[in-house]
Amino acid sequence: MKQFILSLLALALGLALVAPEAHAQQLFRRSQFMTNPFLSNPAIAGTLPETPITMQYRNQWTGFEGAPETMTLSGHTALPNRVGVGGIVYSDDTGGAIKRTGIELGGSYTIDLNNYDAVAFGLSLMANQWSFDNDLDVWDVEDPALSYGMEQSVSVDAHFGLMVFSEAYAFGFAIPHLIQSSTGLETSTIQGGLDNKQVRHFRFMGHYKYQVSNDFIIEPSALVRVTERTPAQLDVYLRGWYADMAWVSLGFRTNDAVVMGVGGQYGSFGLSYVYDITSTAASYLSPHSHEICLTYFVPRSTGFRSSSMNSRRILQRKRIVK
Repeated sequence: MKQFILSLLALALGLALVAPEAHAQQLFRRSQFMTNPFLSNPAIAGTLPETPITMQYRNQWTGFEGAPETMTLSGHTALPNRVGVGGIVYSDDTGGAIKRTGIELGGSYTIDLNNYDAVAFGLSLMANQWSFDNDLDVWDVEDPALSYGMEQSVSVDAHFGLMVFSEAYAFGFAIPHLIQSSTGLETSTIQGGLDNKQVRHFRFMGHYKYQVSNDFIIEPSALVRVTERTPAQLDVYLRGWYADMAWVSLGFRTNDAVVMGVGGQYGSFGLSYVYDITSTAASYLSPHSHEICLTYFVPRSTGFRSSSMNSRRILQRKRIVK
């Protein structure tokens, strides 16, 4: 089984390194991928001891008129027989003429590898509504590309994920826009009227938890984003937990920003805030971005229970999937 998992990871990495031409990434950006990893990988569904309901808001390049804004509402839980289910509702204003709202529904299945490790497979369907705002100030009002701008369009795609995890570590990958369906936006007749497709993305993620003492845990983590047509972008973070209640973090995103965060949990509620300091030429427009996340953990007594990327404490060594 482990050899099979490693083969899948090698195959996904090989596909991700194929980059024939430039193309913009089409998924919304987040700095708190470790706070709510379910948004990045459907295999996470149902792997927590609780049922997390999470609201998240990001304001990119705050203060810049028309800056991108993203809002998400997500939740996932476990069912019997090692099955997990979850859903995401989101609104992503890209900061230009295009806005995307959508829903993602999916499930996962977890398999024991041995007494301390497990692997989860996840698959979800993504339905997006694309909105085009043609009320723009343009240099050429007769630009043929604008004549093909649509008001609204709907597209459907898929999202696959895999995660190998234990009580102290997790690593895996996810492939959003698996089908590469059309957005419904069309190019001009000069370009042949070709459809704009959703480009397949690849995400590689992982973390490790090192327990320094009974009250202090250090958690390095990383996320690599790449499409079939763009170079990789790397997020690296170091988070420190104290008394299983509060944490601080510091990290960076290549060719983008330095990231600082703080958060914690009190009872069934979790709250976190991340501040991005822009390190590219975009800092002339706005030097910072803000992201806030609020989670309510609903206790549950049914379904399987396991540790995952989002569990806060390293448990005693025992089987993680019961």
